[in-house]
Amino acid sequence: MRGIGLRRGFRTPFVKMGREYARLNAVDLSVRLIDAMLAKPDLPAEKIQHVIWGMVVPDPNIYSIAREAVLASRLDNRVEAYSISRACATSLQAAANAVSYYNAFPEEPSVSLVGGVESFSAARPVLTDHASLLFKTWASKVSFLEKLRVLFKTPPGVLWPVPPSAKEYSTGLTMGEHCELMVKAFKIPRERQDRFALISHQRAASARGKIAPQLVAVEGVTRDTLIRQDTSMEALKNLAPAFDRTAAGTITAGNASPFTDGAAALYVISPALEPAVAPDAFLIDFEFVAVEPMDGLLMGPGKAMLRILERQRLRWRDLDYIEVHEAFAGQVLCNVDAVNNPAYREKTYGISYDPGPLDEGVLNPWGSSIAYGHPFGATGARMLNQAIAYLQETKTKRALLGICTAGGLAGSALLERR
Repeated sequence: MRGIGLRRGFRTPFVKMGREYARLNAVDLSVRLIDAMLAKPDLPAEKIQHVIWGMVVPDPNIYSIAREAVLASRLDNRVEAYSISRACATSLQAAANAVSYYNAFPEEPSVSLVGGVESFSAARPVLTDHASLLFKTWASKVSFLEKLRVLFKTPPGVLWPVPPSAKEYSTGLTMGEHCELMVKAFKIPRERQDRFALISHQRAASARGKIAPQLVAVEGVTRDTLIRQDTSMEALKNLAPAFDRTAAGTITAGNASPFTDGAAALYVISPALEPAVAPDAFLIDFEFVAVEPMDGLLMGPGKAMLRILERQRLRWRDLDYIEVHEAFAGQVLCNVDAVNNPAYREKTYGISYDPGPLDEGVLNPWGSSIAYGHPFGATGARMLNQAIAYLQETKTKRALLGICTAGGLAGSALLERR
């Protein structure tokens, strides 16, 4: 696979669900971002011929988030678009799809706008199965009297809507409950998780000035609102476990990523346009994998990253920037311990290649999702933009990203600055 050029994009500030963006849905956030990007002189809008855009939490009023974002924004309505969803790796998949396209058609002189969005604030309660069947039955009745009979026979409680489920459909457990199983299996203590979370906030706070050029103001918000510069080990220690509420529980609101609203995007450049539109970096390789959910739902990043390292014959020390998405501090630490364990690498991942030791202290040098927040559809693009910015800022060469997702899936991408 040839490396395909990336041009650093932009994102909205990330904010907590139900706060500053509470009145905006996924299309609103997407359009705010896209129009702000089109207003910048970084890249002529007429070069954009493809949009690959994703969201994860469904909205019944938005059939195709990608196409609606085009139609509602300043983009030409003749720009083609399609929607995508790969849980937390959605916008990483969007970038990978565009890279695959330009590997197949390098002669096409175009740019793909790739990214994603999430509006947890706009997530709607859903009907129970009983209520859904009831309303279908009610709608099929012809006379008003028949409709009334159906309603009068229905217990009021079954009509009460329920929030969208956070449980894995296949296992019946939430992602946090799965992570509790993982940290117990890997013996990751609460203090280690809290310290990792604290460092994420500290590093994100220190990097605010470097991240600021990537942000476009939305609803008067000009910077990320979830970074806690003033948090401490003592404050994190006092938080109650969120998933296993017994004394054995270690995952809290402080060492997990919060529900977040936001959008992020970047540009993928056709090789035919490279002389005219200079890339900021190149996406050299990517990998998407699956693991057995009950063996560790969120253990996929280690597998995906190791496969890239093996294929490229790289070691951890050859990388200048490594970010592993922080769904939970414990999930990142489990993956660190897994890739450093030869027996686990070979037995569970099926990988015998040894890339040397991975020091958890080198991960996420500008912080990650615990600090910034995690709008599912936008996190991959946020990570790609952040990696490119870091390589530019430090004048270094190589970055590797890893993202866990629901369903025991994961993705990884290798970037290089030339």
